[in-house]
Amino acid sequence: MRKWFERIGVVLIASFVVAGLAWTAVPRSASLATHAVGGLYNAMGMGIATVVSRHTSMMVRVQPFAGPPAWLPSMDSGETEMGVLTSADAGTSYKGIVLYKKPFKNTRILVVGGALELTFYVPKDLAVETVADLRGKRIPTDYPGIPIAKLSTAAALATAGLTYNDIVRVPVSDLRASTQAFLEGRTDAGWTSVGSPDSEEVNARKGGVRFISVIDTPEGARRMAEIYPGSYPSIVKAGSATGIVKDTVVLTNDIYLVGSKHMGDEAAYEVVKALWNYNQELGTAHPALKKWRRERMVSKNAFIPYHPGAIKLFREEGIWSKEMEELQSKLLSQ
Repeated sequence: MRKWFERIGVVLIASFVVAGLAWTAVPRSASLATHAVGGLYNAMGMGIATVVSRHTSMMVRVQPFAGPPAWLPSMDSGETEMGVLTSADAGTSYKGIVLYKKPFKNTRILVVGGALELTFYVPKDLAVETVADLRGKRIPTDYPGIPIAKLSTAAALATAGLTYNDIVRVPVSDLRASTQAFLEGRTDAGWTSVGSPDSEEVNARKGGVRFISVIDTPEGARRMAEIYPGSYPSIVKAGSATGIVKDTVVLTNDIYLVGSKHMGDEAAYEVVKALWNYNQELGTAHPALKKWRRERMVSKNAFIPYHPGAIKLFREEGIWSKEMEELQSKLLSQ
């Protein structure tokens, strides 16, 4: 009997130790990197942080940067736990191609969110209808602080067969600087995402703006994807957002909430579980997060691997398929 109690004691102690380790695996706080304050990604990050902080034991702190190149190194080392970025940024940085000279292999998808819809905007009375009409116009370029913007603007111009050589280049550091250049009258067009705070600001301060279409042809789509991997043209319906005065074709790609490989599995699981269980609260936190629906969280078009903690949740919900397991293995082997 005595030996039996001793064995039970050992089991109980072990259980408490395991429970303690599981608890400590979820930190009291976590950082979430976004683009600069005032941009759409920062606004989405704030909304995500609100929902996760409300429904987990973690307090999520949003940390704004000029762009992913500024925070991906700290995610690679585990100093930054989470971040919001496009599928194009994720895929090219993971492989160390195009604008990234060094691969960042420790980035993992937590959830695939909504779609980012990008195009140029112009003053509402300017005689410009599509990107083809931007030839010879003053356009923001370069974007050293967020090089993926240089890639996306070049891809949009390419749908019309244009390059930076066909426009008047106005170098800017990042998206906020691009908006400021437009507000100051130094550019004829600006570049941002549909529904972003920047688009609302320029519309109010400049007496109205219009988003213009990229060229939606098979050749245009091919050129776009070659320059900006993971992008595709899609239509935004008239009246659905500020500056969309008619059906407008935009450059589109997916948005990821990513986590560091060094982020604990239990912490990642808790984040994804909160976003899954309280999915409707995302849209309340910010309108752009209404597109962050459950059915989009697992994507067969993922460009980087998922975090094991996220996979655990998706398996529990029955949406992690054999096909996704094969894709995960393929992405991890790249």
